[in-house]
Amino acid sequence: MNSTKLYLKEIGIINCVLFSLYFISPFNTGFIFGYLLLLSLLLKKDFLKKSFDIDFVILFFFSVVYSIFYSFDLSLGSQYIFIYAMFPMTFYLWGKYFVSKSNSPKNLFTLILLLGSIYSFVSLISILFDINRVGFVVLERDVPMIWGGDPIPATGMGAYLLFNACIPAVLISRFKTSTIFPKILLIVLYALTVYCVLRLGSRTQLLITVFTIIVSLFFIISKQSAKKNITIFAFLFLIINIGVKYLDIDSKSDLISSYASRMDNKNYGAASAGGRTERWVKSINNLIQKPMGWELEEFGYSHNLWLDVLRIGGIISFFLLFIFTTRSLIQTRKALKLNKDNLILNNIILVYMLAIFLQFFVEPIFEGMFHLFVLFCLLQGITNSYKSKFVYKNAKKVIK
Repeated sequence: MNSTKLYLKEIGIINCVLFSLYFISPFNTGFIFGYLLLLSLLLKKDFLKKSFDIDFVILFFFSVVYSIFYSFDLSLGSQYIFIYAMFPMTFYLWGKYFVSKSNSPKNLFTLILLLGSIYSFVSLISILFDINRVGFVVLERDVPMIWGGDPIPATGMGAYLLFNACIPAVLISRFKTSTIFPKILLIVLYALTVYCVLRLGSRTQLLITVFTIIVSLFFIISKQSAKKNITIFAFLFLIINIGVKYLDIDSKSDLISSYASRMDNKNYGAASAGGRTERWVKSINNLIQKPMGWELEEFGYSHNLWLDVLRIGGIISFFLLFIFTTRSLIQTRKALKLNKDNLILNNIILVYMLAIFLQFFVEPIFEGMFHLFVLFCLLQGITNSYKSKFVYKNAKKVIK
């Protein structure tokens, strides 16, 4: 705990507060704190001189091109021209700054976990308030935000719970390496998240939990002793059996009423990825037929990060983003391979990246979940710098 406090002081208490306020966004003023984070970063001239890399350059060109195309149709407001142009790069560099101030992978792990929890805070509170007000049986899945009371689509609310859905996968790597109190806090947070996800009728977050657990297990099995692996599998087996025995919920249960009609719907059921597959096909066709983008009214959102970027930003933005995200996967793989001993940090980077990309594939990120994209940029900045820092240290050892 003392190590974490010292690390946060190294980052700067004011900067930590600005980050918290950006993601909490009181009364929808988060963008103001984003500007302040940009200003704070510009004051770190010595850090900036040595922080630009090829990924930053690609992200820079993507952000500028996309914001230019967006300026032709200001659907969310003119302030987003600057937000789209500057915030992705700002948060990418902040990720690198976090690594420059860290001397321990454990500190980076704690920071990433805190950021994910803060990101979920407003959504979690809003949904819990709504459950207390109207319960589970409702006609609309949308939930009013605590800031102003405007109804937010269930998919948008669910996206804020993305990292909380990864908690079981995160706990797998920390099963015997941390004190009991942090584990209890994380378990309670996950339980509240599942409770809220059931109210939203979100299939995406439940699938993310399943996928991240499976990937995390495969990732750590070969890196732990047989005794630890047996303990983890025994615990998971026990939890599954308890769930099956005591949480036997039929399709008419109020608790899952938000799911019932969606699963049976031919147009928006699970078989069609919630009605998205048809939009993906149309968007891919437009990649050739309308490379400069098309109007939202044609068939609505594509429900895919890259295809929705194509719709607004055209084929140049699409390919620049494709290059950046592809490189992010490559860089993440390299970081995990180079520093195999830091299992806890490697695991959280892996499962968070997996969760982010799963969300990217099924939602229009820029127009409804932009905070998630900048968090992705921040995490990629951490990953790239974490990789480079390790390589540098390793090279020094070899020279000696």
